[in-house]
Amino acid sequence: MKTRSLILLVGAITLAAATALVARALMRPPPPVTIIKEVEAPAAPNQRVLTSSRTLVPGDFIDGAALSWQELSSDAVRVDHLTAIGESARRQLERELYGATLRRPVAAGVPLTRDALVYAGEPGFLAAVLTPGMRAVSIPTNVVASNAGLVNAGDRVDVILSLNRDALSPPTDTPNSTYAALAAQTIVHDVRVLALNSSTASIAPTANDSSEDQPANGRSGNRANASTRASYESITLEVTPAAAEQLALAREVGALQVALRSVRDHDDAASADPSALAELARSSREVTRIGDTTSIFNGITNHTQRPITVKTYQGAQQGQQIFGDAP
Repeated sequence: MKTRSLILLVGAITLAAATALVARALMRPPPPVTIIKEVEAPAAPNQRVLTSSRTLVPGDFIDGAALSWQELSSDAVRVDHLTAIGESARRQLERELYGATLRRPVAAGVPLTRDALVYAGEPGFLAAVLTPGMRAVSIPTNVVASNAGLVNAGDRVDVILSLNRDALSPPTDTPNSTYAALAAQTIVHDVRVLALNSSTASIAPTANDSSEDQPANGRSGNRANASTRASYESITLEVTPAAAEQLALAREVGALQVALRSVRDHDDAASADPSALAELARSSREVTRIGDTTSIFNGITNHTQRPITVKTYQGAQQGQQIFGDAP
């Protein structure tokens, strides 16, 4: 075969192959177009957070009316927020908070946090419940002076100062004249009991739950100790700064005793006649002396002593000396 013919044949075959490839490429369907669509990430599920239903300040005790649940997105929930899943868990959390108070003010609708709450018996609780401008002062007491342990934190009492007979010096040389100096006076009126010894538990309200519903921390269980009355060595009272100074001085000169007041005293005082209240306040400041209490000592201090005759001997001489004779 001639060289020219061979070249033409190879060229024809190459052209045919190229034509076939081009035709195949033209007949192939175009590749599918990839459409990229932005999909929004699913929103985080909401959580229920415990908030205050009204403005709360230190000294306000948490109760059911002070709490409300609000839904917040999980991104807005902080670690120190109070959350619970399920109705039962939420009710349990409310019972645990019952009776707690605030370390700082919390506005209505603001989520409550663990560090904003303080419970009875914890450091800072007494300072939180103390009325602004008032002072907490402790006075010594015993079984009798504390009404056999029947006074509880939260009660209102009067404080009575009575002079100690053993600490008095006889004002005269007359026998039994010490009794004439005995006196008592109510020096502080209508003050709130904050603590007995170091216990402030009963000043905070407690939830009325059955024993199986009580929280594990035992913060809401004071009824178990209601039947066990203890004697106390000190009582802490909420008083004015001036009354705190009076009590500090009074306990150095006599015995202090608390007198429990009725819970209705405040209601009666609101509706009483102002003149009657003034008369009651005046009479309560009067000093009660031994003669106002009993007449058993009447006349003893002024009783004339019988003269005492003492015989004396000096050698052979005999004489007598009369003591206690009227001048």
